[in-house]
Amino acid sequence: MNVWKYLLAASLGNMIAGPLGAIAFTAGAFFLGKKNNFRNPGAAFNKQQGIYALGLVVLCAKLAKADGRVTKDEISKFKKIFRIPNENMKEVGAIWNEAAQSSAGFEPYAEQLSATFRRSPQMLEQIILGLFEIGYADHDLSNPELRYIKKVSQIFGIDQQTFNRLRNSRPEFNKEDPFKVLGAKKSQSTSEIKKIYRNLARKNHPDSLRSSGITDPSLIKKAKENFQNINDAYQQILKMRGES
Repeated sequence: MNVWKYLLAASLGNMIAGPLGAIAFTAGAFFLGKKNNFRNPGAAFNKQQGIYALGLVVLCAKLAKADGRVTKDEISKFKKIFRIPNENMKEVGAIWNEAAQSSAGFEPYAEQLSATFRRSPQMLEQIILGLFEIGYADHDLSNPELRYIKKVSQIFGIDQQTFNRLRNSRPEFNKEDPFKVLGAKKSQSTSEIKKIYRNLARKNHPDSLRSSGITDPSLIKKAKENFQNINDAYQQILKMRGES
């Protein structure tokens, strides 16, 4: 199911609770006005997936506002990263605009995501990866943006080592320093790095998202890209050591 298609309708139908449901309800009420002909997703709507998608939009929008300005690069980057279908741009944009009014008050949304996916930490790590991609959209991660992502990661219960690895997990780092992508040290043996790689590969495999209830094609494809990035970093290390 295309989760982006039903976010506003689901929120108006009280299918998503908590602060994320509330902000989507406000955006939906404004966007749809007094219309009552929107398509209700019904029982087919996946609440877990809805919370995940809403959380991505809201936290990324508030990140974009963290340094006091929202650039077109950041908005377009979000749409590109998560491959929002053109026909759903207005609905997602309504939620983004509602959330981007201020960077303040992001904690309740992060806490709802943390509670929802406490048994699926890889889901929360995927969100942090998305935040870093948005933050680097204008090629300059500001100090307020870095502090914002750090606070979100702390709410998610992500430790410093994992935070550093996620920050260095951009594709361009594969050639510059693939060890950082895996969170490994150059002094570690190949067998030790192999253990790190296998753990990351297992945790970040797209099937782990599916088992957590995520089925939207755009979100699964993004997970596949992150999984490939881990594989590429490991292969690059082997190549550097002449072991490929």
